[in-house]
Amino acid sequence: MNEQVSPPSRLSLYLLFVVGAAFVILFVLVIGLRGQVRDLRAMVLNDRANSALNAGAGAEAETLLAEVAVLAPETPALWSRRAVARMVAGQPAEAADAARQSLQQNPSDPSMSALLSAAQIRASEFDGAEETLTSALQLNPLQRDLIQNFSELRRLQSRPAEAGMIIDQYLAANPSDGFFQYKRAMADVAGNLSDDRRKEIAKAIKTGGATAGIYVVGAAIDFRDDNSAAARAKLQEASRLASPQDMRTMLEDVFFASYLQFTPAGAPATAPSPSPADGVRTDN
Repeated sequence: MNEQVSPPSRLSLYLLFVVGAAFVILFVLVIGLRGQVRDLRAMVLNDRANSALNAGAGAEAETLLAEVAVLAPETPALWSRRAVARMVAGQPAEAADAARQSLQQNPSDPSMSALLSAAQIRASEFDGAEETLTSALQLNPLQRDLIQNFSELRRLQSRPAEAGMIIDQYLAANPSDGFFQYKRAMADVAGNLSDDRRKEIAKAIKTGGATAGIYVVGAAIDFRDDNSAAARAKLQEASRLASPQDMRTMLEDVFFASYLQFTPAGAPATAPSPSPADGVRTDN
């Protein structure tokens, strides 16, 4: 005896439709909630990374930003901050990779070109640094950090005269820039120091009108002339006039790599000698 199966009623079809629709809506809500949780976590990690960077904790910042990259890869300035974090963490090769990623998104960003060139210099990739700087300076011919890094590259290549010419071009447009005046004098010290330059520096120190930078340059001259006692006396005077941070910046000059035994006031008692490329600029 065969039983006939009646077709589904309209009510059954309607109920099936309602259940299916409810399932789809619930699925969308769950996905959306997960997305909101992911975005919120990325935002918290991003803020923590910024705090770590401000505190100079580059390795911690990079760890946090790596997780942000997984959760929210479109986060603004993500790769540029990862480049800075890696540089602060002492990872120049990795910093260069991150800087390249950032430059793919914004090829005309001079700050990232400066950081990339600094990373390449610290990794002793001088040919790559020259290519980076040459291209970037075509777009930004007087960008301060690019000029600084290019002059440092030339000095590390034992080409102080060319370093001086690069700085002179910048000073022609910015004659009152004290930092570059100091760098120009240091380029002279690294190269053929003329008698006139010696007299100018000695006169400024003798008359009491010398800045901290001039005292540091005078100390570099004394070190070069094997007069370390006079050099240390000038560095002591410079430390009286300059902040500990300014002294550190000046003493990170490549010239002092073999002589740095002087500790500015407020600095750690034992400071390691800077690496030859510590003078390159990586500022944004």
